[in-house]
Amino acid sequence: MKIMFLLLNPTSFLSVLITIITLINSIASQPAYIYTFCSDPQNITENASYTSNLSALLSSLSSKASLNSFYTDSSNGIYSLYLCRGDVSSNTCQTCINNATREIQRRCASNGTAIIWYDMCMLRYSNTNFHGVYQNNPRLFMWNNENTTSPDELNFGALSLIYTLMEYVPYTDMMFGTNQSASHDGSQKRYALTQCSRDINSNDCSSCLGILRDAVTQCCQAKRGWRIFAPSCSMRYEEYLFYQLPSTPVPVPSPQVPEPVPGESNTKTWLLRN
Repeated sequence: MKIMFLLLNPTSFLSVLITIITLINSIASQPAYIYTFCSDPQNITENASYTSNLSALLSSLSSKASLNSFYTDSSNGIYSLYLCRGDVSSNTCQTCINNATREIQRRCASNGTAIIWYDMCMLRYSNTNFHGVYQNNPRLFMWNNENTTSPDELNFGALSLIYTLMEYVPYTDMMFGTNQSASHDGSQKRYALTQCSRDINSNDCSSCLGILRDAVTQCCQAKRGWRIFAPSCSMRYEEYLFYQLPSTPVPVPSPQVPEPVPGESNTKTWLLRN
């Protein structure tokens, strides 16, 4: 039996090591895809100019993402919008939008209206003008399999975080906010996030978040973690830190509601179109 060894000089070995680490970091930093909603096909594939115009418009959006976390644009009767999560860096935002522009065209090439959700961003387009129009459908629900310790009771710990965010997020420039708390004995941390698309006004943002909050009590408030996405707003609750902490934390009122102890496990997804 022959045993072969690959011998590298120190410089070559360091170069290979750096390449491997860079590749691993690149894979790990890719935004997590969540879901794509495509409208009913409208014979768009037969309109070559539409496909070409859409591709050009989305390419333009991708280039804007290095400087803007939110952007709307329109061209040749096509309207588009992207929104990155308020806590992510400009590099992460651009990477997410780059992926989203490619993936939404691949999955929804024959559709006049589409929306794609990633963990770090959202992108949508339509052949009708939706800019400034508040929409809470289609709605995407995701939740963990495990229940809280009191699944038949409201999760006051989660809801108190969401209520606090709903009081001020619609009136901020970013329409984005995060909040965290701990159980009374400090044994369980809780984290929440809400965000609205910045093309709608504060009243519509409040209404959108209110509808998602009500939906939580129907679908998944007894779960140890959940997310709800809509075109105009989103919210998320977990028992682990899932967002980037700001360098200077934004003070928020402390929850005044008694808190049960929730938990986290596998995820289920459900889409509500209308």
